[in-house]
Amino acid sequence: MIIEMIFALFLLGLVSVQAQAPDTRHRLPYTAVSLEDLSAFKTTGANWQVAGNARADRHAEGDLSVWPGTGVLANVMDAGNRAHLFSRFEHGDMELELEVLMAKGANSGIYLQGRYEVQLLDSWGKDKLTYGDMGGIYQRTNPITQQGYEGYAPLVNACRAPGLWQKIYIHFRAPEFDESGKKTADARFVTVSVNGVTVQKDVAVSGPTRSGAYTDERPYGPLMIQGNHGKIALRNIRYKLYNREKVSLHQLTCTEYPTPGDSLRNFTRQNAGTTGRADSLSWRRAGAGDTFLLLFRGEMQFPEKGDYLFSMQAGGGGMLVMGGDTIIVHDGANPFDRVAAGRYQAKQDRVPFELIYNKPLQWREGLALYAEGPGMEAHPLHSQGSVFTEPYVEPVLISTGEDKAQVQRSFVNTGGEKKTHCISVGTPQGTHFTVDLQTGSLLQVWDGGFLDATPMWHRRGNLQVAVPLGPVIPIKAGHDFSKAGGEPVQLQLKEYVLDKEGIPEFFYTAEGLEVSDKLVPGREGRSLVRKLKVRARQPYVFRVASGTVIEQLPGGDYLVNDKEFYLTLKGNGLKPELRTNAQGQEILLRTGRDGVSEIAYIISW
Repeated sequence: MIIEMIFALFLLGLVSVQAQAPDTRHRLPYTAVSLEDLSAFKTTGANWQVAGNARADRHAEGDLSVWPGTGVLANVMDAGNRAHLFSRFEHGDMELELEVLMAKGANSGIYLQGRYEVQLLDSWGKDKLTYGDMGGIYQRTNPITQQGYEGYAPLVNACRAPGLWQKIYIHFRAPEFDESGKKTADARFVTVSVNGVTVQKDVAVSGPTRSGAYTDERPYGPLMIQGNHGKIALRNIRYKLYNREKVSLHQLTCTEYPTPGDSLRNFTRQNAGTTGRADSLSWRRAGAGDTFLLLFRGEMQFPEKGDYLFSMQAGGGGMLVMGGDTIIVHDGANPFDRVAAGRYQAKQDRVPFELIYNKPLQWREGLALYAEGPGMEAHPLHSQGSVFTEPYVEPVLISTGEDKAQVQRSFVNTGGEKKTHCISVGTPQGTHFTVDLQTGSLLQVWDGGFLDATPMWHRRGNLQVAVPLGPVIPIKAGHDFSKAGGEPVQLQLKEYVLDKEGIPEFFYTAEGLEVSDKLVPGREGRSLVRKLKVRARQPYVFRVASGTVIEQLPGGDYLVNDKEFYLTLKGNGLKPELRTNAQGQEILLRTGRDGVSEIAYIISW
């Protein structure tokens, strides 16, 4: 086993690469761009169309087909129609989310304020990245020499194959200007992520990038999507616009009480300590004791009326009451990273509030309260010192060898569930996968780094979870095999045997069934080949793949789970069946009544 304890400077870069896009469960909703028609955009060329579906042939350069309907925005450019697309709204600070589907070899870009480009490129399979690849921040041009400068390559290639939907997230800060119009701060990309993986982090751009619509800089500008370099489709475009206003606290006081234990139901306002003025929300205002309860009182000033969301973290428990309305109850002895949230409709400029922080255990601490509102980015109402932070820990990373695969048993979180009997295989080719040994199912595939084992081996390793170090494609969960009548078959792992490259072949048994299963990296880009031999004494049904929507392509391949990955069935001698069920669709193969059936397929992403 190769375990790497990475030095701090390298670690900072790696963690930024693997950081995920923001968790939106405790956020106010985004504003969706309607794709019923093009009314959300300024008048443009005939290359921009609204469609119901789009599909790109991953083997044909520049191919993109569209079907009538709504919900998809497509650039079907040709030699005579190559216009850019501009939003009717203008933005300063913003968060933007969208999905993009690239034709093979396509080149496009998203220009914040029509000036600062995040590159969209079919970078599938590239090893050496530049500012011109998917998620790169494009170069500026020197007006005298016409040479490029600045420009930032993505930290990692998270690009999927052409013809698949890819998720883009951008958090942008507009340049700042003083009252005279002089720029006081550059535009900045706080975060750019591709398919959930951070590819840019806190990058400043000193001016408009090449081929932007404008050469000057201003506080606001329209969103621009490039239309002259390649065919693409987009959907699920949504955004938040921010104005940098914040909620403020006034007339803040703090009273200390004994802790009522781990339930706020037992809290009584008797035995109060002294009440004093407080300059901020912080659990550190308490006295010398290790356990206590703090009651903060004051008024919140809202910049404007409307819908606000408050998020609380407390090492222990807490409660937020606004104007007599209970907004958050965070009862118990919670770890600090557990979040509780509630919404409040502000109808007045100032509202009295009470905030309780209960610390029933000496080893849990920390208090944080965040506010988000109309045109207002989520921001802290607590002091910086009130946040609990774990001491720095060098992660325990598992890598693969140069010429041999690495195998690791662990728990795995997938689909909101912890799987306890999993094995992950990392290959030198950079294609990795996880198998659920209880069901024999292929759970997930990914590329890039192999595993972060810190949750398994740090301290007590309570979580026992191994975390993939790359963008994960979930494949399926549940049982692969079922009887002809639909009853799931519970496979029993007999053994697995490693070949000379260190890749395991799995052997399972069940009543009247023997299965061998081997998965190896494919030859084409990011792909995985799976081959099974099934010896059965009665007919069985094998579930090859499942997803919300599965499309069969003209050549026989499939697009699985609404264009999340490709599936190619190879020489099985079994007729695939595409079946609709309550969860979506699935591809099934039926084995023979007696004898050996061979099943082979390729997953590409």
